[in-house]
Amino acid sequence: MKHYFSLCLTLFLCLSGLVGCKKDKEPEPVPEDPVLKFVRILDDSLKDKGFGYSFAVYQKDRMIGSGVGGYQARSIEIQEDKPVTPDTKMQIASMTKTITAAAFLKLAGEKGIKVSDKIIDYLPGTWVKGPNIGLITFKDLLTHTSGIVGMGENCRNGAFTENFWPGLKMLVEKGIKTENYGTSCYQNANFGLFRVLIPAINGVKYTGNDDNDALLAFDGYEEYVRKNIFEKAGIITDGFVSNGLPLPTFGYDFPYSGEYGFDPGDFSSTVGGYGIYLSANQGVKLYAALFSPDNNSVITQDIRDQIVTHGLGSYSAVMPEGKFSYHDGWWYSSIGIPNPKGFRSIWMHCPEDITVVLFTNALRNGDGLFPLRSGFYEDITSYVLWAFSKYKDPGRGKRMRQVNFHEYLEHPEPH
Repeated sequence: MKHYFSLCLTLFLCLSGLVGCKKDKEPEPVPEDPVLKFVRILDDSLKDKGFGYSFAVYQKDRMIGSGVGGYQARSIEIQEDKPVTPDTKMQIASMTKTITAAAFLKLAGEKGIKVSDKIIDYLPGTWVKGPNIGLITFKDLLTHTSGIVGMGENCRNGAFTENFWPGLKMLVEKGIKTENYGTSCYQNANFGLFRVLIPAINGVKYTGNDDNDALLAFDGYEEYVRKNIFEKAGIITDGFVSNGLPLPTFGYDFPYSGEYGFDPGDFSSTVGGYGIYLSANQGVKLYAALFSPDNNSVITQDIRDQIVTHGLGSYSAVMPEGKFSYHDGWWYSSIGIPNPKGFRSIWMHCPEDITVVLFTNALRNGDGLFPLRSGFYEDITSYVLWAFSKYKDPGRGKRMRQVNFHEYLEHPEPH
C-alpha cells in the first residue's frame, strides 16, 4: 500500500511538472502593432511593379517598418543591376524646402529675427536691389508670395539658371512688380535665396567677388544645416548635395524603356529649394524629429507650429481621419517628352503621430509623375493619403469610401 501511494505521488508530481512546463513554454501572444497594417498596405501596393522605391514609417520616434524594391542603378550604367536598399540615397527635390525653412526659423529665433522682417538688410551689399525688393519679408519667401515670378515673368518655376549665385543676383536686380507681390507663385528661388541669407544672418561677410561669395554661401548653409538640423536629429551625413559617390542613384522612366538613367549630379551651387540627397532611413528619422510633437531635439514646438500652421515650407490636407502635413518633391531630366526620367518623393506627418517618407526613382510616361495611378489617387501625395485611409478602415467588409484622394489637396500640383 505504501509502495502504491509513493507511485501515485511520483506520477502526480511528474504530471504537475509537465503542465507547469507547458505553461512556461506558451506565453501570452504579443499583439501586433496596428501601424504595421499601414506598412503592409504601402509595401503590397508598391512591390514587384518594376520601379525603384524605398519608404519608412515612424510612430513618434520609433521605426515601425520599411520597404524597398527595384534598382538604384541598372546594368546599362554598371556591370549588374544594383537593388535599392533602405540606405540608398535619392534626390528628395523640394522636400529640401522644409529643411531650409526649419534651419532659417531656428537661426532666426537665435538671432531675434521675425518672419515679418525684411530680407533686404541681409542680402549682399554689392547686389543691386531692383524695384520693390525692399517689400519682401522672410515669410514672403517661405510662402511663395514674394512677387518673384522668374526671369520669364510667367511664374514658370526655374531650376539651375535662377538658383545659382548669378541667377539669384539677377532676380534681385530685376526686382518685383507690386501687382505680383503677395500673390502665390511657386518658385525654387524663394528658398534658394536662403542659401545666401542664412550665412549672412549667421555673420558671414560677403566680399563682392561672385565666385568667392558663392562658395561662402554654400559653406555657410551646408554647415548650419548639417550641425543644427541633421546632427540634432541624429543623422551623420557627408556631402548631402552629392549623388551617392561612388555609385549614384539614377532616375528612370516607367515602364522602364531600357535607356540609360538620369543622374541629377551635384547641387552645391543651387541647394536651398531643392538638392538634398537622403535615404529613406535618414529621411524618416529627420522628418519625424521635426514634426513629432514629443520631439524637441531639432526645433521647438513654436517653430513646428509656424511651419505646419502657416505653411512655411509645408502643405496640409484635412480628411475625416485628421490633418496631414507634407511636402512632396519632383525632379526630372525633361518634361514634355513621352518618357521623362527622374524622382518623386514625399514626407508626410499623419494623425497618430505617424511619419512616412517615400522615395521613387522612376516617373510614369506622359505627365512624369508618381509611377502608380488608380481611381483613388493620381500622384504620390494622394497615394499616401489613400494608404493611410485604407489602414484606418475598420475592415468590417465595407468598401472604402469612393473618393479620389487627390480632391483633398489644397495644392494638388506637383512640387
